[in-house]
Amino acid sequence: METIMSTEQNSSKDDKPSFWRMAIETWTSSGLSVRQFCKLEGLSEPSFYSWRKKLAMQDSKDTSEPSAFIEVAMPQNNRVAVELVLPSGNTLRIPFGVDPATLRTVLSAVRAVGLC
Repeated sequence: METIMSTEQNSSKDDKPSFWRMAIETWTSSGLSVRQFCKLEGLSEPSFYSWRKKLAMQDSKDTSEPSAFIEVAMPQNNRVAVELVLPSGNTLRIPFGVDPATLRTVLSAVRAVGLC
């Protein structure tokens, strides 16, 4: 296995995130334990774990995937009981007295096509 770069000490502050991102990607496909990989590459194991955590947190903030939560709005008119604004931007208006089985079917279909 080739080493991924010279050493982490040679990278500037701006290069460190990209260095560690590449190191973590290389480790992921290596099949090695973190300890084995760091020893082979001459990397600090605590730094590896620290950067892996930092980059994972950054990636989770940068993700453009819709939230698992949906906004629920209570409309002003009385004909609609609940209005759901889905992460996709679509709105689902559920009237008073809707049949529960029909509502389950509609929600399953909405979920199946990835709208929530």
